Amino acid sequence: MRLEQLQYLIEVANCKSINKAAQNLYISQPALSIAITTLEEELNYPLLTRTKRGVVLTEDGARVVQDAQQIMGIIQNWYLSSEKEYELNGNVQIQATPSICVAMSNTLILELQQRYPNLSILMYESTPQHMLRFIANNAVNIGITSYSREKEPDFIAEANTRDLCVEKLADDERYVLLSSKNPLTKRDKLSKEDLKTLTLAYYSDITDDISASYRIYFNPDRCFRLDSRESILQLVAEDGAVAIFPELTTRSSYFIKSGLIQAMPVTGLSTKIAYYLIYPDRKKLSLNEICVLDIIREKFTCCLTTGSACDCIE
Repeated sequence: MRLEQLQYLIEVANCKSINKAAQNLYISQPALSIAITTLEEELNYPLLTRTKRGVVLTEDGARVVQDAQQIMGIIQNWYLSSEKEYELNGNVQIQATPSICVAMSNTLILELQQRYPNLSILMYESTPQHMLRFIANNAVNIGITSYSREKEPDFIAEANTRDLCVEKLADDERYVLLSSKNPLTKRDKLSKEDLKTLTLAYYSDITDDISASYRIYFNPDRCFRLDSRESILQLVAEDGAVAIFPELTTRSSYFIKSGLIQAMPVTGLSTKIAYYLIYPDRKKLSLNEICVLDIIREKFTCCLTTGSACDCIE
C-alpha cells in the first residue's frame, strides 16, 4: 500500500468521479483506476461501486476514506511541526456564491496562488440553497455564502442538522446597482418609491429566492432572468435593468471600478446580510484545507473592504 493510493481514494470520494478526480490529480484515468483497483485487491474488498452517474463509496470504502483522511492529516502535521515550513501542495476546493467567487479571485485566491505555487485552488459557483447539501455530502469541504439577517436562524439550524460548522466572517448590505447613465445615480440614496420605476434583473435559477424576494418592490410588469452574474451586470451597464447585490463583494467588479455601474443604498428595505464560512468536522479536513480556512478567517474582511489581500500572506 502506498500513501498516494490513499490520496487518490480521497479525491475520488470527493469528486464522485474517477475521470474528474484524475483531472484534479493530473494523472491519467487508467492510472487512477489501476491504483484504486490495486488497493481493493490488497484489502480484499471493494471500495467503490461504479454506476452510470459516477462512483459511490461502499460501506467499507467510506470507512477507509475516513481513516485515510485522518492518516494524511497526521502525516502532514509531522511536516508542519518540523522547523522547516510545510509547503502546501495539491488541491483545495472552495464553493462560494458568484459575487464572492469574483471578489476572492481578484484578491485572496491570487495571493494564495503566489504564496503557495504548488497549491491549486479550485473555486466553484453555487447558490446558498445548494451549498449546505454539497458540503454535507463531502463534494466540497469549504463553502462561503451570504444570508440575510431574517434567514440566518433557519440557515444555521439546517447546517446543524447536517453536522456542519458555521462561522460568521463579516457583515454587509445589499445595494441596488444602476447604470451610471441613469439619472437616479445623482442621488445619495434610493427610496422604495424609486424602485417601482426600475426593471430588476436577477438569476434564472429557480432556487434564487434571494433576488426574487426583492422583486415585489420593482417594476411589477417586467423583469429579466439571466443565467450569470456577468450577464446581469452587462445589462445593468447598458441601462437595460438594475440589479441588487452585496455591496462589498461587488466592489471588485470591472463594471464598478470602471464607473459603468454605481452601487446605491436603499432606504426602507431590509438589506442587511452577513457572510458565513461553512465546513464539516475538522477531522474530515486535510491540512491544506485547514490552512486555507485559517487564512480566510483572518483576511476575508480585509480583502473585501480594500480590494487586496492587504499583504496578508507573507
